[in-house]
Amino acid sequence: MKASVIALLLFVCSFTLAQPVRIGMPLGDSELRDKLRRHVSQAYSQLGFTPEFIALPSERRLRLLIDGEIDADLFRICQLDEANDELLVVSVILDRLQLNAYSLNSAKLMNWQQRQDLLISHIRGFKMAEQQEFVGVRVLVNSDAQAFGLMLQGRVDIVLEDSRTAEKFLVAQQDMQSIVWQSVADFTMCHVVNRSLQPHLPAITQQLQQ
Repeated sequence: MKASVIALLLFVCSFTLAQPVRIGMPLGDSELRDKLRRHVSQAYSQLGFTPEFIALPSERRLRLLIDGEIDADLFRICQLDEANDELLVVSVILDRLQLNAYSLNSAKLMNWQQRQDLLISHIRGFKMAEQQEFVGVRVLVNSDAQAFGLMLQGRVDIVLEDSRTAEKFLVAQQDMQSIVWQSVADFTMCHVVNRSLQPHLPAITQQLQQ
């Protein structure tokens, strides 16, 4: 049999045997999402998987991952506080994010964690913010537009968001130039998989390290 025919058969077989893997990822385009999508896609492709990326809200991604409806999450904080046997954090740092507190009044950022009079908003399911302890009232929303909109209306005092997401959102908002911010915490980002991928975890880890 000719070498070209053998090569073609090997290619067809490898394509046929490629396993689909469903990977949840955040909504909205961003440089971080695009960069990590390319990196993770290449890692799975090298292992014979066909990655399928699905954009979903944060809380729903986590729920579907725990239930096994998706196989992996593109990235979450490595310090994931979910004590669930179905979740495996791949121990490779993919990137870093900074959580900031945003306000229209710099005075409200002073000792904000200890002030009961403050209304503090963040997106529902946003783990970086959910892990923050404070005595004020937590106001959960579905988007940055809602969170910052409430702040402009005087209905919340502070918004918690990571710096990259907030800066991308705020740069397009002409009426938000007076917003001030304060750094809250730094987080590392990791790939997270469902336990069904545990047999492949060493190989996934090795590929993501490259």
